[in-house]
Amino acid sequence: MKKRGLNLPEERTFKGPALVWKRFLAFLTDFLIINLVLFFPFKRLIQSSMPEFGSFSETYAYLISNQSYTQALTVVSLAMSIFALFYFALLEYKIQQTPGKMLLKISVIGEKKEVRFWQYLVRSLFIIPIFPFFLLWVLDPLFLFLTKTNQRLSEILSKTKTVEEYIIR
Repeated sequence: MKKRGLNLPEERTFKGPALVWKRFLAFLTDFLIINLVLFFPFKRLIQSSMPEFGSFSETYAYLISNQSYTQALTVVSLAMSIFALFYFALLEYKIQQTPGKMLLKISVIGEKKEVRFWQYLVRSLFIIPIFPFFLLWVLDPLFLFLTKTNQRLSEILSKTKTVEEYIIR
């Protein structure tokens, strides 16, 4: 941008891989939002319907002996996971950012111009806590550090990237 009276070159920008610490902080911010809005109300419901135990083994024994409660708990946790999955997928599909990404000025783009909704779903599958998706809890961060483009495995599979805008002066 040229200023009046000054003969300065215009700023140039490019989109490159987002810094890992920004991605991590954005995810923590989004997880905090999900926890406050989605998980917190369910936590109260679950705690009020289950007796208090002093140890993990007592809780485990209770869950084993009460299959109907365990099934209900599984359904509730899957429902919460699906809501969290759609939190990421819908926001990234509509505005290419979640609130955490907005705060840290990073966004999601596709390798091609048009990114389809299923691609945002694929990149967010790590949220679902069942096999094989929970393997992404380990594999996604590993790929982030092992690839030249700083992409998670789910980003490679979905053909998307998390980027930030860099200014060249």
